[in-house]
Amino acid sequence: MSVVALPRVARSQGDDVFSWGVNVGAAVPAKDLSNDHVTGVNAGVTFAVGGIGQLFGIRIDGMWNQFGAKSGTTATSARIVGGTLNLVTSLVGNSDRVYLTGGVGGYGIRGIVGQASKNDFGLNGGIGVWLPFANAFLEARYHHFYRALPNKQPAVFIPITLGVLF
Repeated sequence: MSVVALPRVARSQGDDVFSWGVNVGAAVPAKDLSNDHVTGVNAGVTFAVGGIGQLFGIRIDGMWNQFGAKSGTTATSARIVGGTLNLVTSLVGNSDRVYLTGGVGGYGIRGIVGQASKNDFGLNGGIGVWLPFANAFLEARYHHFYRALPNKQPAVFIPITLGVLF
């Protein structure tokens, strides 16, 4: 008796080399940014090189974050836009769907009382989970936007997003 098994999809066919996507979620202010602002919204676009399941990949992300002002403060809503270049790698081997990401980026902030618009660079890092049944990901990242606030303090925020890749 012999058994023949045929794969449903070859591994190289299942993991796209290039993909793009969109994401949306919450933007949580931290440290000094949270003194005057509340959790807001995040939206973004992604371009990825290297498929899920490969050892390393590269992602270019564009993002828009809007934070509301806390009541009882003189603050107004703040908006942070940015673009990042990130390395992505599986947390435990190349078959795992949990991944780490991190990189550098350029950020801009508007709406901080007593300060004109400000642009500078920053770092980010986070963890995500690939959801293969929906070709999607759930991700949280820590962004540290240098010299963004008055007195050259950083704007720190954590977007928690759900994204879909195409």
